[in-house]
Amino acid sequence: MALLLPRSAASCAYTDVFWEVWVLRAVKRSWSLRLARLGTRLILAGLLVGVLSPSAAAQSGLVITGSEGVPVLSYRLDFRGIRGRLDRYRLTIPPQNVAVAEVQINGDRNFDAVIDPENVRLEVEGKPVELAEVYWNEEFRSLEVVARQPIAAGQEIRLVLSNVRNPSAAGIYRVEARVRGTEPNPLFRNVGNWLITIDDPERLTF
Repeated sequence: MALLLPRSAASCAYTDVFWEVWVLRAVKRSWSLRLARLGTRLILAGLLVGVLSPSAAAQSGLVITGSEGVPVLSYRLDFRGIRGRLDRYRLTIPPQNVAVAEVQINGDRNFDAVIDPENVRLEVEGKPVELAEVYWNEEFRSLEVVARQPIAAGQEIRLVLSNVRNPSAAGIYRVEARVRGTEPNPLFRNVGNWLITIDDPERLTF
């Protein structure tokens, strides 16, 4: 008949230490793998943003930010954005946390496009809304679009500008988007920039 001998205190302590060390090593190995995977994902994300030009990223729907943290907004040019030619701009403003009474866009000093105020449409969630006023200031490269009824918060807004004469020179142009709310004494708020690419016809491949 076999006798069961009691385990000594030293043996129990050794076993406990062994399991604690094993568990700590396993946890450390697991965290190392997680950190390595996270690092790989961050590197790939950085490469993706570096490869895409700001305008290409904006047109693809990828939101990136500049050095000042201002979002780059999505847009589309229906007729390929060739310098000096007529085009249609579709400029998207993401949902705002306040009701919007007016939308304003301001081109940089080199943005010499010509906008036709008679061919401006404002869409909310893809549906056109009635406008109270449209004003284009060619000298200051500024377009003001006032909705007849305020646009409720939380809805995507899109400006559709038809019959636009593209800038005369190829390049990337910064166009600022601002909105005015409905609160008392409202101020315009900058909600982002469109980085609009204009091309030379010679560089386009068909």
